[in-house]
Amino acid sequence: MRKRIVVSMLAAITCFTTASTTALADSVTSDMKVAINGKASDLSSNSLLVDHNLYSPYESVAQSLGLAAKWQEDAKTLTLTKEGNTLEMTVGAAVYKINGLSLPTATPLQLIGGSIVAPVRSVSETFGNEVTYNDKLRTVALTSGSQPSLQVFGLTEQQAVIGSELKVAVVALKAGEGYTQAAIDGEPAMDVSKGQPVIFNKLAPGEHKLTVQLVGKDKKPVQPEVKKVINFRMAQASVLVDLDPENATGMRTEGITGDRQGRLYTVDSNSKQLFRIVPETGKAEVLTVLPHPATGLVMDKDGNMYMASGGQEGVILRIPSKVLEGGPFDGSLVETFVSGTVGANGMVFDAKGNLYVSGGANGNVYVVSPSGELKVWASGIVAERKDQLITVNGLDFDKDGRLYIANTSSGEINRVAVNADGTFGKVELFAKDARLYGADGIMFGPNGDLYVCANELNSVVKVSSNGKVTEVAGSPSNQGTLEFPASVHVVGNTLYVSNFDQPRGVNKPNEPGIGASVVKIDLTGK
Repeated sequence: MRKRIVVSMLAAITCFTTASTTALADSVTSDMKVAINGKASDLSSNSLLVDHNLYSPYESVAQSLGLAAKWQEDAKTLTLTKEGNTLEMTVGAAVYKINGLSLPTATPLQLIGGSIVAPVRSVSETFGNEVTYNDKLRTVALTSGSQPSLQVFGLTEQQAVIGSELKVAVVALKAGEGYTQAAIDGEPAMDVSKGQPVIFNKLAPGEHKLTVQLVGKDKKPVQPEVKKVINFRMAQASVLVDLDPENATGMRTEGITGDRQGRLYTVDSNSKQLFRIVPETGKAEVLTVLPHPATGLVMDKDGNMYMASGGQEGVILRIPSKVLEGGPFDGSLVETFVSGTVGANGMVFDAKGNLYVSGGANGNVYVVSPSGELKVWASGIVAERKDQLITVNGLDFDKDGRLYIANTSSGEINRVAVNADGTFGKVELFAKDARLYGADGIMFGPNGDLYVCANELNSVVKVSSNGKVTEVAGSPSNQGTLEFPASVHVVGNTLYVSNFDQPRGVNKPNEPGIGASVVKIDLTGK
């Protein structure tokens, strides 16, 4: 079946922590206390911890927050409403709807022990409550203000929105007889309909500003002002090359790298074919068939290519730069650089030419000297989900020589200092966010932003130097431009992303869709 392509942007909601959307979640009775506006809540004695997230029966959540609840048994869908705003959640679904806008979530509605339980934080924040957590007292505090308020979902500050259309959801509370208006770049404002998304079409590439504001019956801003201003950029994403145009599944292209001439490389792990791609034309050619399947790829400073082949044996393959200078070549020219790297996946070089290799589920980082000497560092980074045990995945170094590590299981980016003698310092948490759920391949951009493939959310996000997470691009279904993106290669303001297209998370099932491919994301909007 020929595939069709749908381009859309990704938006996400900040959740309490990351949770599984692909398998039955682990749950235990919660010992946390819950306070609402400073008073003890019945939720304290009626809650569960589901993959470390606070859940409670939806009836209790609705009653505690003053929400109207409607349960549809056939569709397994819950609709919560307040002052014309709606939140629609379906059991086990990786997306929910706020005022009609579909948004990905890491904390879906759950059916546990015969009860429908809802994520307390996600519901609370959707309807304007501030949520804080006191770790020492193990107390969750929900606070609602008494003044009019509004929130914008689907767009964050400095986000790059792919395409020419912007969709957001606006939740306005305590607005009385007033209105909500939205405008782009100072153009005439449009009224926001209750319960409906706000849609702007035909936006030109480049920088833009969204202004959302509460106004009175006279259409003048309420005083004191209730306003949100968000700066964003319209950018472009496209499929650079579809490596299997006649099929939506069947190939597995995980890693991606580039050489000094700007050419790209990826491997189909099933056929073991090594592809070279010319970005200017999207033309792909098969260079050789490898002796082992490969995932992660990286180039050293001299143009030699290294490829990770995991599994229980674990080997690192090497192709000398002179072999790559020409066209297709025989697989016998591919060397085995080192073995004993069980689970080998992500790879990166440090400034001294040492190769660092991630061990996936075993938590190891392998360090290989230029001469091929192998050392193993047990990171101690642990899994958070039983259905996803990969804790050490994508790797990259910042300008200060610290090693950054993607934890796929928990949606975290950790980092660790590497001392002059090659020993490792203490692992520290750099960022943890629902938008990092399924963190896979990572790479720093020229301005210090870390770009991350969040594979199970079909998205690419960036983490700034202070740990702030924002969305870059994504596909909230299995028929988008990004389908289980696994690795990213950054060249200036352009991201090249490999679609691994596995049937997990938002990308389940993985047919139809684009499948094995390389996506180009131009952040300049050109």
